[in-house]
Amino acid sequence: MYLNLLAAVRSVIPKKKLWFMSADEASNDTTRSSRYSENKNSKDSCQASLMEILESQIIPNLLKVNESASPFFSTDRVRTNLPTQEEIARFAQLCIESDAYAPDTFVQSLIAEGLASDAIFLHLLAPAARHLGYLWEDDICDFTQVTIGLVRMQQMTLRLGSEFQQQRKVAMDGMRALFAPVPGSQHTFGVLMVSEFFRREGWQVWMELGSSESVLLAAVEKDWFDVIGLSVGIEAHVESLTDTIRHIRLSSANRSAKILIGGPLLAVSPDLYKEVGADGAASDAATAVELAQTLFSA
Repeated sequence: MYLNLLAAVRSVIPKKKLWFMSADEASNDTTRSSRYSENKNSKDSCQASLMEILESQIIPNLLKVNESASPFFSTDRVRTNLPTQEEIARFAQLCIESDAYAPDTFVQSLIAEGLASDAIFLHLLAPAARHLGYLWEDDICDFTQVTIGLVRMQQMTLRLGSEFQQQRKVAMDGMRALFAPVPGSQHTFGVLMVSEFFRREGWQVWMELGSSESVLLAAVEKDWFDVIGLSVGIEAHVESLTDTIRHIRLSSANRSAKILIGGPLLAVSPDLYKEVGADGAASDAATAVELAQTLFSA
């Protein structure tokens, strides 16, 4: 699972330019071009080594630490105000620092104040993940810190899910949903979160994380799903999203399945679903559940 968590970094952090030499500059200075290539190859090698260390050592150890963490507990108190920007920034900072238990302690303090699990999902974890992207963009934290921070947030999402499911409603009659990032994308954080919301409402939920289009199409062809949700993070995936939706409609065992889209791109393109041929779009997990229920009650 942690490979998917690592890949999720690419859906949150903006792409940064590491090399600033233009083609004209390179052609005008052969020596500089050669030095540029050597430096780039060296830096690429360092990046590959860093990824290997993250995958083989750091992230597995983070997951082991989280396994021994105490369960979250609720109180009878009710906090009505949502996390502030200061609390979001503080939580994001704790997620990239050395104390592995500090983020859990922080979230537990909010739960003790009576902040509901869905508010933590939507108004703390999701904006904190975006905040890490801003820190990376502004060179306030590095790639390793962002990766570690996202891993901790993903693990917390899974742990909170158990308490979240205690509020689960009676299972809906045969309602099944499949959620996945757009093939080629690794926006797994949003997929994981929306799945937890649908489960709480009684849906039977499947996920395809990091799958190719062929694997996704095989899944919808094999099993019946009432809702198929796709998460899109960047504009570069819009064209492939259109093709994927068309292929899903042709392959799906349920030709009447409702196809919904979500993800960060919806913040700037709320009507994107019309362009790509989906049945609707939701900017967050709670809205996605409401939309699905509306589509099937109409």
